[in-house]
Amino acid sequence: MPRTEVFNREIVLTKVRDLFWNKGYNGTSMQDLVETTGLNRSSLYNSFGNKQSLYEMVLKKYQEDSKSLFQDALLRAGNPSEAIRNIFENALENMIKDVDQKGCFSLNCKAELSRTGGTVRSLLEHNEAGSLKLFKNLVQEGQDHEVINNENTAEDYAYYLYSAFQGLRMTGMLINDRSKLQKIIDTTVEKLN
Repeated sequence: MPRTEVFNREIVLTKVRDLFWNKGYNGTSMQDLVETTGLNRSSLYNSFGNKQSLYEMVLKKYQEDSKSLFQDALLRAGNPSEAIRNIFENALENMIKDVDQKGCFSLNCKAELSRTGGTVRSLLEHNEAGSLKLFKNLVQEGQDHEVINNENTAEDYAYYLYSAFQGLRMTGMLINDRSKLQKIIDTTVEKLN
């Protein structure tokens, strides 16, 4: 008969995410995971699998939770151009609140592990494809309603916005100055006018 888990999975996964966020995947050992979660190795392996599967779980959950950043921006927008600005400004608010300047978990993962292939790379590619699709659809709608210019295709603008968004997130890891980060957003969005 399988043993019943006597711990809260969500709390454990949050602790694990924060550990990976602070030390990175390669800097985190199984002993670190044991100490952080308070679980012994066999409980970790039996409940979550190995270090890699734990990392994949927390990355996937982080990506799912991060979708609210985009959904909130879309709900508050009166048009596609406003939605794009809101996406960037929601990220700005998160960066300002990030007093430890640890950055975006998914972006940190991309920098550390994107070349390793496997499930992590697939999760990163899927997340990227979703972001590009969202930006492309917003730009196309904005171009159709003449609130975004037609100087570039919706796809080209989607890649531009996606790259600018990642750049903003990276910049925010070292610069926590709201006015400087806001200027980056303003300059990015002005390109679409």
